[in-house]
Amino acid sequence: MLYINFIQNLKVNDVAYNNFMKKKIIIIFLTVAFLFLIFGLIYNFVLFPNKFNDYVLTYAKQYDIEEELVYAVIKAESDFDEKAVSPSGAMGLMQLIPSTAKWIASEVGESYNENALFSAKTNIKYGCFYLNYLFSKFESIDEVVCAYNAGEGVVRSWKEKNDDFNESVIEYEETKIYLSRVKQFYNMYKLKNL
Repeated sequence: MLYINFIQNLKVNDVAYNNFMKKKIIIIFLTVAFLFLIFGLIYNFVLFPNKFNDYVLTYAKQYDIEEELVYAVIKAESDFDEKAVSPSGAMGLMQLIPSTAKWIASEVGESYNENALFSAKTNIKYGCFYLNYLFSKFESIDEVVCAYNAGEGVVRSWKEKNDDFNESVIEYEETKIYLSRVKQFYNMYKLKNL
């Protein structure tokens, strides 16, 4: 008789324990799902924003550049700061050197205004034009990104010394780091836009 009571109590306790564990698992699952949602929002809107989306989409399409590459360059160059100025004098979102921007303005049939480099619209337009120009001169995205950072002539000289363009060919540490960052950001934006 005692044995039967013990078994019945054990079954009742097992059911209560199982119900408790099911509730605990559901709460843990919902908490993890909520944290993933919060992280996803932070990732999408804070770490890898799509600011200036209208300009990026318009000029990326006009100049046949992947929007993810444009966002990656902006993220690496200025972290979306329209008023950014580098120690070398590069300006705006895509950090254009004024002499390059002046040449681009003449190529697109516009009068040059240095202050316009702080305009998102102008800076993204000129940056996309320049990326397109570099793609017409170089074969790979790595070469283009390096030329954007170190200059067309520098990358051409690296290519002349080596048959295969890879990271070991890059002579400037800053450009190696820049290429790595742009590729990382590019891949993140690609993943984000799946």
